[in-house]
Amino acid sequence: MADIVNKQISRRSFLGLFGASAVTLGLGLVGCGATGEKGGAATAGSSAAAASIDKLTMVWLPNESSSEFDAGREEFGKVLEKYAGVKVELMTTTDYNVAIEAIASGKAQLANMGAEGFIQAQKKNSKVLPLVTTSDTDGKLDGAKYYSRICVPEAEMSTYADSAEETGYSIKNIKGKRMSFVSATSTSGFKVPCNAIMKAFPDDVKSADELSTPGFFSQVLFGNSHPGSAVNLLQGDADVAAFDDVDVDTYLDVPEGERDAVNAAGSVYSVKADAPQPFDRVQGKKFGIIQSTPVLNGPIAVNTEKVPQEIIDKLVKGLTSKETSEDELLFAPEDKEGTGAVWSLGDTAGFIAVEDSWYDPIRALD
Repeated sequence: MADIVNKQISRRSFLGLFGASAVTLGLGLVGCGATGEKGGAATAGSSAAAASIDKLTMVWLPNESSSEFDAGREEFGKVLEKYAGVKVELMTTTDYNVAIEAIASGKAQLANMGAEGFIQAQKKNSKVLPLVTTSDTDGKLDGAKYYSRICVPEAEMSTYADSAEETGYSIKNIKGKRMSFVSATSTSGFKVPCNAIMKAFPDDVKSADELSTPGFFSQVLFGNSHPGSAVNLLQGDADVAAFDDVDVDTYLDVPEGERDAVNAAGSVYSVKADAPQPFDRVQGKKFGIIQSTPVLNGPIAVNTEKVPQEIIDKLVKGLTSKETSEDELLFAPEDKEGTGAVWSLGDTAGFIAVEDSWYDPIRALD
């Protein structure tokens, strides 16, 4: 059984454990739209240090560190243990930077990451490579995406209506508002929305750094998770907020329709009447999307400097197997809620091996 560590590793405790070098990360911008091949994911330039290993540590981002996913994380630990043949320890976090530093430094050898977090970790250590990612619902990489959304309270949507735009909405009125992001190292909760804002305001904003502090916005908040950013909006602490669909929609009554359509500008969502924390204090509240951008799915990353190639190969084979994709504790059936699964078959058919080059469109926009 996986050796679950449910102590949450905050930035302060991480620095105490691993040293003060754990923090400063550069900023980049994120693009989307590439295809990859199945097979040949991480190839370790495995050093002698990785010749043998008796334990793997898997680190999770704050969103998936929630107690809501305890069962899914534990099941994933068991699956990793089964295929790797070694003990697995699971590390939860409350800070994106902690997860990035953990995989880059080798304190964790595996990490569930967003695309931008993966790129930042790789900048720190070139031996960090993608192992697998989640496929589209057809089991391919062509549609392996999720959505970055810029949202406002439903009552304020008319302020952003714009008949000149194809979507019927624009972000041209967000200047001077109170803004909530997820984290400065979040792909869909910071990098992608910042890219959209810079394109909309080329004379006002030259870099994402400028959007992380007041100036363009009257106030800038960070929710430290996608649910946290959404709650900042819904409880009135922010006028505008950025967050994704996959980490938030489980708490919401989602409009009926195809995934692309319900993530388009103009779609309105309401928080479920029985939504758990942190949405329990904003149950019934509504928001609408005014900007939406598809984003490449992030990888399960591996530090190939620390993990032998033999184990990497076993993990890729096992994680992309039919048995794994049919594990309902990992991939919840579309009609089931509250299972604790981290992933949903409504979004993916399971894991697929991915080449490092698949993330080149993200690097090109950095």
